[in-house]
Amino acid sequence: MTKGALAAFDPFVLLVIQLVASVCALWSAVLLSSIRLLPWSQMAKAGSTGLFEPGLAYAVGVPGLALTTAGKASVIAALEPVFIFLGAWILFRTRPSASAMIAIATAVVGVILVSLSGPDDLRGGSVVGDGLVLVGTAFAAVYVLASSRLALTMPALLLTAIQQSAGLGLVLGLTAAALAGGWQSLPVSVTLPMLTLAILSGLIQYALAFWLYIVGLKGIPPGLAGMFLTTTPVFGVLGGMVFLGESLVSSQILGMVLVLLALFALLRSRSN
Repeated sequence: MTKGALAAFDPFVLLVIQLVASVCALWSAVLLSSIRLLPWSQMAKAGSTGLFEPGLAYAVGVPGLALTTAGKASVIAALEPVFIFLGAWILFRTRPSASAMIAIATAVVGVILVSLSGPDDLRGGSVVGDGLVLVGTAFAAVYVLASSRLALTMPALLLTAIQQSAGLGLVLGLTAAALAGGWQSLPVSVTLPMLTLAILSGLIQYALAFWLYIVGLKGIPPGLAGMFLTTTPVFGVLGGMVFLGESLVSSQILGMVLVLLALFALLRSRSN
């Protein structure tokens, strides 16, 4: 959906539309559910995690994507579960087992195969672009680690609304600077279908997805939650087939199988 909406909006402008739609929906749901607001200090702490994602992760990652190739960016983004496991090990002293490390390595290989349709996908781009995507991936991992503790003490809906409100504030400031500097521009005209697509993508990609992820963090450790992120390119490729008419190559099919097998093996070892 985002790929389709980018045909009508510059990346930062689209991100603002998506986050505005998401924040409005989330706070409406908070009000309708009669969830009580928390003291300002707790809400400010929760909001600070939203500065990492969707704030800094996208603010750094979007310019990085403009300076590198989609294939290289996908490979770098595949390191997020690795960052999460390492961060959980350092911060929470939750050392991954040997089976978990094997599953991580297998899933990363699978993600790389899914993300690349051929060797040409790794050519081009710049070191600066690769570095920005890597930093953005690290910010996303920090968000998961920070949210894993907050999710245990706060309603998921309220936490998601606060985080994305903080992220929106940061993105608005960065977008204003990008518009003033001429790096981004407002669309000359917008059709109702494209605006609707942008809003729907925000509701699905940010409001619904992040809320469900926070709900999931209440019941599983951050390392395992990070492993589920390896299924993102699997759904992306399948969505591209269904909605964009894209085709699969054999290496991508193999990658999808590896990702699912790694996740299944990790879940099975945890249940035992």
